[in-house]
Amino acid sequence: MTLLFLLIAAVAGVVVLVYERRQKEENLAKLQNFVVAVVNDEKLLEREKMTRIMDLFTQNNYKIEDMNGSILTVSRREFSVGAALLWFALGGVGFVLYLIYYFLKKPETLQVDLRSGTVNG
Repeated sequence: MTLLFLLIAAVAGVVVLVYERRQKEENLAKLQNFVVAVVNDEKLLEREKMTRIMDLFTQNNYKIEDMNGSILTVSRREFSVGAALLWFALGGVGFVLYLIYYFLKKPETLQVDLRSGTVNG
């Protein structure tokens, strides 16, 4: 019974992990489209463009790390339910290992070019 439960957790983890990856790509494309639209908006002043872009990232739980010239660097640490389920499938103790890994891993960093509107991960 326990093995069946762990097998179901592993399969669910793979399914959720694939879904999370797909959502991440879609969300990155949406961020890219918004940034390009703001950068190309002729009605906005440069300061307003920068404020809107920074607000977008802070509303999506990104932390603004640095701003060098026209490059904005933001980061965010993401919890993956799929990865947690896969780790949990390692006998239950894997979930604790995933939590340790989550808090020790480096946050995902994105660089946003405020001139061209490109978002690089």
